Amino acid sequence: MTRTDALVAIDAAFPDQPIVVNVGAAIREMVAAVGYKPNHLHILDSMGLPPAIGLGLAMGLADSSFDKIVTIEGDGGLLMGFSVLSTIGMLKPEKLVLVILDNGTYASTGNQPTAALTTDFAGVAKACGMTTDEVDSVDGLRAALEEAKAVDGPVLIRARINLQGRKTPYFLEDPVVLADTFRRYLAKGTSK
Repeated sequence: MTRTDALVAIDAAFPDQPIVVNVGAAIREMVAAVGYKPNHLHILDSMGLPPAIGLGLAMGLADSSFDKIVTIEGDGGLLMGFSVLSTIGMLKPEKLVLVILDNGTYASTGNQPTAALTTDFAGVAKACGMTTDEVDSVDGLRAALEEAKAVDGPVLIRARINLQGRKTPYFLEDPVVLADTFRRYLAKGTSK
């Protein structure tokens, strides 16, 4: 499974739910594959922070009309902010779905190897009280995403992807504009 395959599957499973998209290649590939969408919050140059941002959104939007808050992170990014798993376990946000796209490298900085090969992300997340799944195919990811929709509590899906990347142009949007577009989108789902 390529990163683009995984991103398209995530977008298709949650077409109108808030999705936090991690840095670099994932943002560029998501925009190239499905276009710029107001329900996608693109986290520019903040490696390791998307899970914490997704956690904050899931807590803040707990009473909203949104069913799930989806956060995409890479294995390298999760390793940078690994303690977020224990915070997620402590707070137990019912709507959070965290998808880890694991290619075993820091893809955005040149494919240097990460410690993902020796790190049991699902085991740690489960020990923190999260529901977990591990997949290595598009069909497996689609099934895990569908299952996540029915879970009341935080979910971590570790999706193993290959190193194949898609050549895409840089995404050089103004972070203020991105945040405002996403904020306006959220306001539609939180108004009573």
